[in-house]
Amino acid sequence: MITQGFSIGNRDWYVMVSYDIRSERDLREVRKTLLASGCPRYKTDEAVWVLNMWNKGYTFTNFSDHLTVSFISKTTSAEQMYDSIQHETKHITDHICEYYGVEPTGEESAYLQGEIARQMFPAAALVVCPKCHDE
Repeated sequence: MITQGFSIGNRDWYVMVSYDIRSERDLREVRKTLLASGCPRYKTDEAVWVLNMWNKGYTFTNFSDHLTVSFISKTTSAEQMYDSIQHETKHITDHICEYYGVEPTGEESAYLQGEIARQMFPAAALVVCPKCHDE
């Protein structure tokens, strides 16, 4: 599992993303992180159950703390990992837009999603194309 955290530039918001969740140890870390983030236990249990499968993701936002945590399970291919990353990036963007009252189909939302994608790139690239970094 690869985990990264970052702040959103001009917003008071922190995002943490974990990629390639594979082991029981990873799932215990997911559970611990979600509970520490304020996620209700029943949703935490659901997330752990979902993330134990292939090609899944889970995003939780604690709006009062301006915190989003996102998790992406093991995937069946690089293409599927990229798809899952894009899917969870959209959820992250939507949650932040919801809090700030940003129109989800407008330019401001698109720029926010681009910023999130740029921040995610260093870790995401490692799981989408690990061979690219070996050369």
